[in-house]
Amino acid sequence: MPSTNNFVRQCAENQYPYIIQQGDTLFIIAYRLDTTVSSILRTNRGLDPYNLQVGQSICIPACPPNHNAYIIQTGDTLWRIAQTHGVTIKSILEANPSVEPDYLRVGQRICIPNCEVCLN
Repeated sequence: MPSTNNFVRQCAENQYPYIIQQGDTLFIIAYRLDTTVSSILRTNRGLDPYNLQVGQSICIPACPPNHNAYIIQTGDTLWRIAQTHGVTIKSILEANPSVEPDYLRVGQRICIPNCEVCLN
């Protein structure tokens, strides 16, 4: 029987769709996409984490409210990112609990707080 889940879900602003792949678990997805299982579950009310279907579309939270997504570039450090965005390293780490400060990955998405804790 063909799956009815093979469509890309319309996700809210500050979210993006993800298609479940063979072998995916919410833990694996959360780790790979730098989010948490609880955030994925909050974003996808009614999602059964024990019954994910290959081809199923779910929404991944991009960043919390009042935060902007930033993609790590070659040569980036948390200090440089904090200086560029006018925030503290502490505020970046609080917004991204899974980020290893000394092991930023090029292409990794992190969330930068809107200048709530400005350095000015």
